Amino acid sequence: MESLLNMERLKNITHSVVNSSFENQTLNAGINKAQNWWKNHQTHNISLPIVQDTSPSSSRVDHHSGQLIVTILCAEDLYESRLSMFTASTPVLERPYVIIECNHQRFQTKQADSISTNQNPQWTDDNGPFYFDRINPDIDHLTIWIQQKDTLHVRKHKQTKTLGMCEVDIRNLIDQEQIWLPLKKDNKPVGQILLQVAFISQEK
Repeated sequence: MESLLNMERLKNITHSVVNSSFENQTLNAGINKAQNWWKNHQTHNISLPIVQDTSPSSSRVDHHSGQLIVTILCAEDLYESRLSMFTASTPVLERPYVIIECNHQRFQTKQADSISTNQNPQWTDDNGPFYFDRINPDIDHLTIWIQQKDTLHVRKHKQTKTLGMCEVDIRNLIDQEQIWLPLKKDNKPVGQILLQVAFISQEK
């Protein structure tokens, strides 16, 4: 009886040893497989491509301060009062001229060419280019007035007459070569003026 019990115990021990050996072999195979994968990964390591940010915020262009250059060319469909229709021998109003201002810098043209009319004046003499320095496109704006002098002072308390004016943000002039700007007087449209413009950015 005791001999049978000893044989049964020996079988159990043998079975445990076999199972343990099989588990060790399986574990060792897994470890070897992991080691081989790591060595292969180190040997054939492939760098991932760098993805550049193409969102609008990364491509946004900041405008730096610079120099604005303006030349006055002509105007169209200006208001023409009855005073300007006097005979050429006794003119009451002189030919129109232009005043432009930006960032506390102001320039003025001479009178329009004599071959043009007061309603459709042209400027080719002392009409620019006018140079405005230290201009910030994000905050500065250009203001334009077209005026006439009243040579006989017939208009009470005024020696000049404003035919129209406009104001434009500098950012709207960037990348333009020539631009028509609408003129207003008393919040009513009174024609338009043509400018030749250029903006030279001063990179920081």
